[in-house]
Amino acid sequence: MDSASKPSIKAGTPPGTLIHIGSDVNSKVEIRVFIYNDGHFSENKYSSVSDVPTLPPAGQIIWVDVDGNHDETIMKQLGQKFSIHELVLSDAMSDEQRTKLDILDNALFWVLKMVYPDKDSQNIVIEQVSFYLKANILITFQEKREDVFEPIRNRIRQCKGRVRKSGADYLFYALADVIVDNYIIVLERIADRTETLEESIMANPKVSTLESVYDLKRELLFLRKSIFPLKEIVTKLQKEETGLITDQTQIYLKDLYDHVVQVNESIETYREMLASLIDMYMMLNSNAMNQVVKTLTIISTIFIPLTFIVGVYGMNFDNMPELRWHYGYFIICGIMVVMAILMLLYFRKKKWF
Repeated sequence: MDSASKPSIKAGTPPGTLIHIGSDVNSKVEIRVFIYNDGHFSENKYSSVSDVPTLPPAGQIIWVDVDGNHDETIMKQLGQKFSIHELVLSDAMSDEQRTKLDILDNALFWVLKMVYPDKDSQNIVIEQVSFYLKANILITFQEKREDVFEPIRNRIRQCKGRVRKSGADYLFYALADVIVDNYIIVLERIADRTETLEESIMANPKVSTLESVYDLKRELLFLRKSIFPLKEIVTKLQKEETGLITDQTQIYLKDLYDHVVQVNESIETYREMLASLIDMYMMLNSNAMNQVVKTLTIISTIFIPLTFIVGVYGMNFDNMPELRWHYGYFIICGIMVVMAILMLLYFRKKKWF
């Protein structure tokens, strides 16, 4: 984490100070505006905030899609243009913000973590998205241009589904729903990785496999931290009293709630599975060590009487008649071989190996 991404840089600054906390500070901010209703649609990109429309034509919806939340000047101009409180803007610029919902006098502000697999490396990408909903206006702030919203944009462009026939509150729900749907996709990938790790541990429990389990467990812990509050947040949305969420959209929020519950239950299930994989690794390693100890113990037990016999006849007393037997050496070797065989047969009968 570089200095530009440390939350501590805001320490001592007045509340509402616009300071970006995150790593992506070099990309150009892109503002894309969708204006639509059932019979009309337009999509435009703007480089200047002054050109962005603020009031939708009668009966139409405005979606201001802001890609890049690091430019303090642009964020301040957007705040002034759409009457967004400076504290809201400050939260939208902090990529370290927790998942939360703020119900304001005439608006809703929702911070979510968007999760999706990277197209190149297939690693999990976690990105913050902030929603600011007012009457007939939805503004979204995100860190990067890549996101999971393209299916919604295409539905708007092609006039498919309910988006073009509904208000900004339904768009607000639809974007949140596609984020939650991608949680499920990512969790399916985690399930596949968990199964692969389980097979690897069963086949050959190596330290590198255990490290992969711990890495996956950390990813899942971060996902849980980001997703777990959604259950309470969606419940809070269903009870909001600003009038921004219509009764028609409330029905869909119930479905979103069910998806969130499913995601949280899946996360808990996979956490338990990973914990069981760690226990399995420890058990298999312990069993392997027990086998080694058992083998060494058997070998040591066999050699104890043989060592005793060799020790006895290695003493230098004169009055030891066996030392002068013509076949004494061969007799003693035969006795030791027979003893070793008898002990091995005894251990075999006891099923000690």
